[in-house]
Amino acid sequence: MLACFLAVPHAITAVGQVQPDARMMRSPDVSAEKIVFSYGDDLWLVDRAGGVATPLASPPGAESNPRFSPNGQAIAFEGNYEGGRDLYVIPTAGGISERWTHHPSAERLCEWTPDGNSLLHSSNGFAGLARMNQLFTVSKQQPLPKLLPIPYGENGSLSSDGEWLAYIPYGTDQRTWKRYRGGMASDIWLFHLPTKTSKRMTDFEGTDSYPMWHGKTVYYLSDAGDTHRLNIWSYNTETGERQAITKYADYDCKSPAMGPGPNGEGEIIFQKGSQLLLLNLATRAAEPVNITIPGDRPTL
Repeated sequence: MLACFLAVPHAITAVGQVQPDARMMRSPDVSAEKIVFSYGDDLWLVDRAGGVATPLASPPGAESNPRFSPNGQAIAFEGNYEGGRDLYVIPTAGGISERWTHHPSAERLCEWTPDGNSLLHSSNGFAGLARMNQLFTVSKQQPLPKLLPIPYGENGSLSSDGEWLAYIPYGTDQRTWKRYRGGMASDIWLFHLPTKTSKRMTDFEGTDSYPMWHGKTVYYLSDAGDTHRLNIWSYNTETGERQAITKYADYDCKSPAMGPGPNGEGEIIFQKGSQLLLLNLATRAAEPVNITIPGDRPTL
């Protein structure tokens, strides 16, 4: 007799509901109250504490890389509504999304500018080199992208006063390389926009990427350290001190995003293995977030 086995990749909690593996909840971001993420090429919204998610945007094309505005009232994301990947903005409460970029080349969203009026993004459409990106800002009032005064850049992040830019000149974050130590290993640079001066923030031979500002500190991913896994590190821009905030030895930390935290102390949401975690920057404790997706997707 032949036995037939059915592999169930998710934890099914009730009829028509599923708690997906965190690796399927891509590019999460967190505000003071909500978490947004991409699942099944659609955007989903859930309370910061977890629970049952609700769909936010689900057109025929793919939506990815959502980011909350500083006040949490709007969400920017990369959307494929009309055959190309452009940047769109939708109210957190729901509604009709607005298209903010119109270039035929794909844009990669980094974050909102601190004043909440513009989007910081990268694109290779103007660089002349397909593998090199440049950093731009774009707004609803000024739809023509404005080039930042650096030759190339990705994964940009602006300080709260808008004076300092943390970025990597090039990156390999979307590739499958592990523990890479070659010439494409990324370092983080700091650029002072008013004086147009720069300094190298990291010089580790491996990967340093995803800079995120909170106050005078830049948090970032690095596979330095004894575990040789991508963990979250901090760099104090006033003292130059750097510390490993997490020290995981099993899985890499991936897709981090900075949020304000419930009391303004700051927190980072990220994916590690099959878990989605919230790291409180004050206590340095990381707690898992359990999210349920409703609907008939598990049976399709």
